[in-house]
Amino acid sequence: MHNLSKATIKKLVIHRVGNSGREEPLVLSERHVRSLKEEEQDTLLNYFLKGLKGPEYHSFGLDEESSETQKAVEAIFQTAVSFIDGSHSLAKELYKASTHTQVKSGDLIVVEFENVVFNELVTNAIGLFKCETKKGVMMIDPSLEQFSLEFLEGYDLGKMEKGCIIFNSEEKDGYRSILVDNASTVELANYWKRDFLDMHVIQNDFTMTKDYMTMCKSFVLEQVPEEFEVDRTVQMELLNRSSGYFEEHEEVNTKEFATSILEQPELIESFENYKEQYQEERGVEIQDEFKADKPAVKAGKKFFKSVLKLDKNFHIYVHGNPQNIESGFDEERGMKYYKVFFKEER
Repeated sequence: MHNLSKATIKKLVIHRVGNSGREEPLVLSERHVRSLKEEEQDTLLNYFLKGLKGPEYHSFGLDEESSETQKAVEAIFQTAVSFIDGSHSLAKELYKASTHTQVKSGDLIVVEFENVVFNELVTNAIGLFKCETKKGVMMIDPSLEQFSLEFLEGYDLGKMEKGCIIFNSEEKDGYRSILVDNASTVELANYWKRDFLDMHVIQNDFTMTKDYMTMCKSFVLEQVPEEFEVDRTVQMELLNRSSGYFEEHEEVNTKEFATSILEQPELIESFENYKEQYQEERGVEIQDEFKADKPAVKAGKKFFKSVLKLDKNFHIYVHGNPQNIESGFDEERGMKYYKVFFKEER
């Protein structure tokens, strides 16, 4: 639905946003960053855009009262305020949301992009990027007769920490946006996506497939061993069968999935209860029937890898029938073991 291949940077402002819970400062810039050279623009565009590809879209909430972040975005799009003033409002909202003890201070980069395409129409977009983690860099200058060294700190351009691009499109439906957050915990993710941006996922086949696959894996690895006495090989078999279902079916029927993959009535009942709990806790909606989105299946399959991690000595990757693995306990050694059956070594 979107194309950023010809996007250019029109305006760029940077603000320092501390942790308001620790009473760290908020430092607002009063001017745009200088004009960028062509190679600088290319470097920044690569950094801003490569981690924001979709096809998972978000939008602002459709409540009667818009959030302050949404109001600031609307004001910029509608030219009711200057870009500088609009970026100030956005930085202030991020500062208010930065109260969690683990939120790091950092720099908020507010960008206006031109020549972006959404739904086949050329429009503009606002980019919001939070840089938090600095790394040391050793600079070597060979221009002098003797090489010189300089040690600097800066942000790694190889990985986006937090980013969001809001397209100037579908305003009545809360705009459309794509975002990324590589937070290590749910609490840290919430402060960017929920507390600051106040956005929710637009449900489609991609998100439905992704959420359902994630839920299935979570059920097998977390809920099943909590409720039932099963060994690891049973879990691996369930993971393999679940992954196979998504690859083999064009349409996902959740009732059929539970019956054909889980089979046992008590497992099916537990799964249905877990599904309801999962949707409520994460604020997602999974329909009883939906199309299996192939890109989502391909992306999700790698997380269904069945791996036996044995102390720090061995990892056994199981791609075939888990029934060819037998577990037991050696009383003489006082250790557990797995016995693997195979026809030939490759």
